[in-house]
Amino acid sequence: ESHHNCRDHSDRHSHTIRTSMKPLYQPEDADQAIVQTPYGRGLVIRTRKADNIKEVQLLEWESFANPNGARQTHPFMLYTDRDYPSVPPRVGDDVVCLYGRGRVTGIAGVPNNNESNSKTSNLKYSITLSSWRMNGRSDVTCQVTYPPPRVVRKHILSEMDAHQKVELALSQKLKATHYFQKKDYNLALTTFASAVDAVRNVQHDHTSTNEVRADLVVVMVTCSNNAATCCIKLEKWDEASKFAKNALILLDALYGKKRMKIHTILNKEGTIDARLFGEWRVKSYLVVSRSCMAQGEDEDTIAVLKKAKAIAMEYIDHINAKEETDVSTEEKASLKGLTSQMKEVRRLLVECSGRMKATKEKEKKRAKAMFGSSSNKEQAIEKKKEVEEDPKQTIPPPKENGETGAAISSDSTAKDVPQENGADVVPETPYNLPFVRKSSLNNKHRDRSIKKTVSFSRRPPQVKEYEKTNNNDDEDSPWYAEHKEAIIMMAVAGLSVVTFMGLRKVYR
Repeated sequence: ESHHNCRDHSDRHSHTIRTSMKPLYQPEDADQAIVQTPYGRGLVIRTRKADNIKEVQLLEWESFANPNGARQTHPFMLYTDRDYPSVPPRVGDDVVCLYGRGRVTGIAGVPNNNESNSKTSNLKYSITLSSWRMNGRSDVTCQVTYPPPRVVRKHILSEMDAHQKVELALSQKLKATHYFQKKDYNLALTTFASAVDAVRNVQHDHTSTNEVRADLVVVMVTCSNNAATCCIKLEKWDEASKFAKNALILLDALYGKKRMKIHTILNKEGTIDARLFGEWRVKSYLVVSRSCMAQGEDEDTIAVLKKAKAIAMEYIDHINAKEETDVSTEEKASLKGLTSQMKEVRRLLVECSGRMKATKEKEKKRAKAMFGSSSNKEQAIEKKKEVEEDPKQTIPPPKENGETGAAISSDSTAKDVPQENGADVVPETPYNLPFVRKSSLNNKHRDRSIKKTVSFSRRPPQVKEYEKTNNNDDEDSPWYAEHKEAIIMMAVAGLSVVTFMGLRKVYR
């Protein structure tokens, strides 16, 4: 025997060759059996009908090492016409029995009273048939003792029908839930995502019942939301938002088909609207809001949270409006879940609003630091508005240096005092007193009883005109010093007009 060829000495027609040799083309078997060969477990790929030659891939054949030390990567194949027995079935294996294809769900021992009959099996196999379909969700289970079922290869995803894909996704969901409870979020995310991928591109046919379609919606929505929750735990914000939005798309599509067959089936089985369109949608919106909040998109976060709040309050008010005797057990459970979600929505709204206020305050401080003069102008405008609200205030006369001096209110004007000669005396006010230069240093004995008031009334007060101080520089300056710019502009304009007229004469 060589490393590349091995012969079965019990059969002249049996030999193994490497897959580099091209066998005759034959379609693969629909149910590829797993058999026990003299060289270990083997998978029957195809059977040639002309001479019953079987192409068997050896699953346990270790590849030989090449002289250069590299490992052999090609599988070894066995070609034989012998019918090798099947490997012993185990729970969970796909098998083929007298009644069709199915999966082993249980194995029990059976007492064998007739020891002479070697054909009688002492094991009883419980098989759930997948090749049988009944109305609703009923499964067909059979008990097989003899002949024992033959183990076959499991179908890959592309070979499954809609019912098998939904079953695969449900089994993946159970595994992922177990991983999530153990806080293994990476493995839970991978398993939830594989469940979603298993039913993403389901092609329905005549075997797809309404119950299968309803299960498809449930497993897609729940696995998408759970995968989004795992992404939140792992701080994968973009992926979390994508999973949650996929769930919202499915729920919105189903909401548009309310009262139809799939929606009716879900309601009958206990998935009420408060759970379907309430809890599940709010859960998706919460995931999207957390993703936006983590990325600093506070305005989008508040918009999403408002949608979640409106949905939660709609179903909470609907359940609370009923009498206590009319509320079902499912509605009580949904009310509890929605109330918990509502608390989370309010907490996130408060947190996001506080963040937005803090951000605005920081921006105002930066603006004040950069443009301090503008803030002073704003304060001056505010003071003017406060003064305009009091109509009894008057404008004081200006001082020599331009500052506003003390003013006397119109209500506090002095009364007429008679003199010895009977003439009335005009009360002395800052408007008719002779001008006296005052210094800010001699301001200790100022009358504190006079109130400083300011008015911006439409009627201007009569203010005493002060004589301007003589400025020798202004008197000596020529008359055109103040109008240089105007004279230059007029000269340029005149020159332009003359040039234009001259060009017109030339071209004529």
